[in-house]
Amino acid sequence: MRRDIALLIASRAIRSLAFGYLTFVIPLYLKSIGFSAALVGLYFLVASISSAALVLVSGFLGDLIGRRDALIIMSSLFVISMAIFSVTNNKALLFITSILGTTTGSAGGGGAGGGPVSPLQTSLLADNTEPMERTRVFSLTTSIALFSSLMGSLISYTILSMGLGNLTLFRLSLALSVISTALLALVRRDKPRIKYLGINEVLPRRSSRPITRIAIAGSLGGSLGLGMVTPPLLPLWFRLFLHASEVEINEVYTASYVVSIVLTLLARRVEGLMGRVRAISLLRSLSVSLFIVMAFIPIFIIDAALYVIRVALYMITIPPLRQSLSMELIDENERARGGLSITGLARRVPYGLGSTIAGLLMDYAEFSLSMVLGGAIALLDPILYYVFFRRYDRRTYQAESE
Repeated sequence: MRRDIALLIASRAIRSLAFGYLTFVIPLYLKSIGFSAALVGLYFLVASISSAALVLVSGFLGDLIGRRDALIIMSSLFVISMAIFSVTNNKALLFITSILGTTTGSAGGGGAGGGPVSPLQTSLLADNTEPMERTRVFSLTTSIALFSSLMGSLISYTILSMGLGNLTLFRLSLALSVISTALLALVRRDKPRIKYLGINEVLPRRSSRPITRIAIAGSLGGSLGLGMVTPPLLPLWFRLFLHASEVEINEVYTASYVVSIVLTLLARRVEGLMGRVRAISLLRSLSVSLFIVMAFIPIFIIDAALYVIRVALYMITIPPLRQSLSMELIDENERARGGLSITGLARRVPYGLGSTIAGLLMDYAEFSLSMVLGGAIALLDPILYYVFFRRYDRRTYQAESE
């Protein structure tokens, strides 16, 4: 089984090489070929809705035919998207890629990144680890993915500095997506969790309470607000409002990956000192508050530093701690279709709506308003998370004491 974990991590790492630069390259590229900020926001709204639908489908499909096979199918959509970006700059054809729902990934943390592969990959990792080691495994996985994103960002920096352009980056992404998908074929097949899509089999009844609470916190707070301030619109904030070049934006993301790699490895220690829920609530509150601060200090070097700090705080909590908590709260037979597909659906649609609102505000030059409003709304997520799950820290502490 350790072999399967290594293959899953390797596949994610290779895919993260591409998302290390696609996170900011795609919105800037779309703007450069004539998309307005509002149309860029609409592109990512469609991508988020499609991603949400595919996330829901992927979870059920994984439980119906096996999570590995479903993961291969969903990963192939990224291959198709990159193939289109690699061969044409036709606006209509590029907009069609939003329907595939695979261009919303966020390698540096923030937003609803991962697309339809996320619930399947996380579920497979959880299936192959014991509860006590999940935070460590998720933390290690995230750190490796971040390091890979860092390498991708450095590669793109070199390519852009040489004047080779975005087309070279898209073709590199195509090659990486093919390799990432091929590695998944080496993972051992798992058994289906359900035999048919009857109503009693489909609905995640045993985990309905935690699933509902996670979905409420994520949709009402984090996703709507973060969609207004994180990728895909944040690169446009740096470009249009702070007049940063594409290379300078690349440098910001590269720095965020470096800091995040180090701090993500501290997730287990932070969990021990503060408790999982308290750490998630406090550190995420601080991270989204920095967006509001950025709006009132429109100086590139300062905002770049604040963004790096923001990503670091976010990455300590979200992938390792939050995923680990979700996997323990949700029944293992309902993880893919319930714990990650339904909650993913609840997060992704508001995230895309937030991107659209921010794009409209940017077209009317209301740059600071999108940051302040998005940051304020995003604060609801850690607050609700603490309200819903604060007692879990006490139960965990008591169990470990015994």
